[in-house]
Amino acid sequence: MKAVIFDMDGVIVDTMDLHYKAGARVLKESGKDITADDLREFDATRVSEVFSKMLSNKTPAEIEGLVAKKYAYLLQKTKGIKPIPGFLEFFYRVRGKYKIGLVSSSYIDFLENILRELDIGKDFGAVVGGDSVAKGKPHPQGYLKAAKMLKVKPRDCLVVEDSINGIAAAKAAGMKCIAVTNTYGRNFLLDADLIVDSLADIDEKMIGGLFGP
Repeated sequence: MKAVIFDMDGVIVDTMDLHYKAGARVLKESGKDITADDLREFDATRVSEVFSKMLSNKTPAEIEGLVAKKYAYLLQKTKGIKPIPGFLEFFYRVRGKYKIGLVSSSYIDFLENILRELDIGKDFGAVVGGDSVAKGKPHPQGYLKAAKMLKVKPRDCLVVEDSINGIAAAKAAGMKCIAVTNTYGRNFLLDADLIVDSLADIDEKMIGGLFGP
């Protein structure tokens, strides 16, 4: 193993509900009667794709304007945000040993802002957002791009995910994947190579079991 690549929302920070609420607010302002709970089925889907589906009468430029508004709302709510318990314990164990990357459906400006809030941005050699690729999760493009940026082979990467689409993307990229039950129960994460309840539970023996000697 040469690299660890994290998802953001639901792995590093607990922002999923904030995403749903901000998205629902923008959609309501655009005349779409929808709740935050209605958006849960689009977990790990790029917001531009969700808005385009919900607001089919809007042009691509109008959709991007609404996406920007959504992230403006979101940034107001994430100032001073704290990491999910267990993340930093694992992160501090791996950052000096392996290359570190980030792949998320969230837009890159938002990702970089969160990394600044947590004061860990300098440790990431690759940050890939939903607006950095043509195809979002479950397509593997984001993870493959991160591996290329880190100059490692996909088979030498460990992905840390929390969602069904994220796991599918990692596996399609040919990477090992650990899923954490921050967002979904174990029954939804069975395609991962390993499932944990907290990233703090992961040790070198577990990682060695995935990659071998």
